[in-house]
Amino acid sequence: MTAANVTCLICERIELARAGRNPTFLLELPSGYAVMGDDQFLPGYSLLLARDHVRELHELPPASRDALLLDMAALGEAVARATSPFKMNYAILGNTEQHLHCHVHARYESEPENYRRGPITGYPKEMRGPEDAFSHEKHGKLLAAIRTELDRIVRARPT
Repeated sequence: MTAANVTCLICERIELARAGRNPTFLLELPSGYAVMGDDQFLPGYSLLLARDHVRELHELPPASRDALLLDMAALGEAVARATSPFKMNYAILGNTEQHLHCHVHARYESEPENYRRGPITGYPKEMRGPEDAFSHEKHGKLLAAIRTELDRIVRARPT
């Protein structure tokens, strides 16, 4: 399979956000699109999907790289304000999806200590279920709270 044959799921998510059809969409930011994760096993899990289609952070021009990191921090701050977590985790992996994106996870004291102290990937998949899937019914208020906080943070930036 060549790179041209690989479907870019993140690109599809971005197109849905642009069309107003991505139910997890939070806000368009200078560097990309903030969305909540499909899996809300840890409430508030969000992602920043880079506007530019690159695989690696270092492939962005310096100004775009700076904007992405600033937006990632803003998203983390918004999630923290909306969820009051014990700690925030940030990750840029890209081993599965070959489009730059940032993961933002709120971590909670209520998590079992042996999992709380490690990366989110340390949780066994069996601990996550369909009840953790994003839905507006269950997560709409949290989405609205994160969106409101993120918008406040971005609007407060110096121009």
